[in-house]
Amino acid sequence: MGDMANIVLGSGRQIEISPDSDLRLNLAANDLQEVAYWAVQLINSKSEVPGFRNFGNEKIIVDNSEPEYIDVDQSNSSFRYGDYLIKIRKTLDLSNRNNKIISTLAKAKFENTPQYIGHIEIEVFGKSIEFITVYEFIEESEDGWTWAPKKLINNDLNFTNGIASICAAMHRDLKSMACDKTLDFMKVTEEIKTQVPNNFSLDENYDFTGYPDPNQMFEIWNSKSRQYFNNLETKKSSFSFSQVNNQMTHGDFHVGQILKSGGKYFVIDFDGSPVLQAEMKNSWAPRESDVAHFLTSISLAARVGERLNKIEYGSLNSVVRAAQDSFLSSYENQAKALGLNPLNQDLVSYLQLRQYLFEIIYAINYLPRWLYAPVISLQQELGWANG
Repeated sequence: MGDMANIVLGSGRQIEISPDSDLRLNLAANDLQEVAYWAVQLINSKSEVPGFRNFGNEKIIVDNSEPEYIDVDQSNSSFRYGDYLIKIRKTLDLSNRNNKIISTLAKAKFENTPQYIGHIEIEVFGKSIEFITVYEFIEESEDGWTWAPKKLINNDLNFTNGIASICAAMHRDLKSMACDKTLDFMKVTEEIKTQVPNNFSLDENYDFTGYPDPNQMFEIWNSKSRQYFNNLETKKSSFSFSQVNNQMTHGDFHVGQILKSGGKYFVIDFDGSPVLQAEMKNSWAPRESDVAHFLTSISLAARVGERLNKIEYGSLNSVVRAAQDSFLSSYENQAKALGLNPLNQDLVSYLQLRQYLFEIIYAINYLPRWLYAPVISLQQELGWANG
């Protein structure tokens, strides 16, 4: 197969699947539901279709239900279809990172991910690449940007212990997974500092109702960025980086990647960071990077809680620090029990502060109304005057 494949729908109509130079698929919105139908039928039939490969552990039974679009996923087009979640990739990942990690965790009997049901790969560029994946649908679940702010508002920090334990178990189970060990994590990821946009232009029709003005947030960032980078360099100079804890990691481990259903938590989306270079997809990284990202996300979740509850930004600072301390302590204890090396706490501290930069780049490029969360968190942590 070259760089194109065709889906033949039940009506006989064909959809051309042809990724652009950035590997985006650009499927039309009105085609996605029919593609979800097609995926289930193909996995169930186990038919051989030119340009695709399909895999499945069990028959997908959807009865007379219809695929329902879920508008919470930035990286995929997602549908609930009966008791299943169908994820259609918006952008192909030539490393097949997500499926490799899901497979590794399943073999290790890791219990805190939604059950894998089946998937379809598309044959492009001489490779077979994950295109559509089907999981069990977690009933009555909330994503982390919903449940975590509530927990922080209520000063209920028990979640930190459970998720720390899950994170440590995930790291134990991923430790033996094959990955690219040739890249220098710090050297490669530090290049992100050169990719910060100097200018910010918001579309006049962009809706940020209920959020702080992104233009004002960017102005604050722009005026304080030099101070931020000076803080980063001070932290960086305080330690020597060692690769002793490098292995395959989640790669984008924040509260939004944790579903909560009842008293159980599920880790989702192993695609890696949306702002790091593609070469990092199959590369090792320090466990500290996952831990640091989660710590940063606790602060970001507090900003969400403050905004939604219309309380003064910074009101939850003491709760944030307590939650971060609890998560870090619980992770270290559990990791030790599982035979993992201790964390480099200086590296955690550095990566925790650096993650705000990743959040700012992501917001500027993809989700401007999100700018308030990292910028206001930096105001609180670094003592910036409110701008």
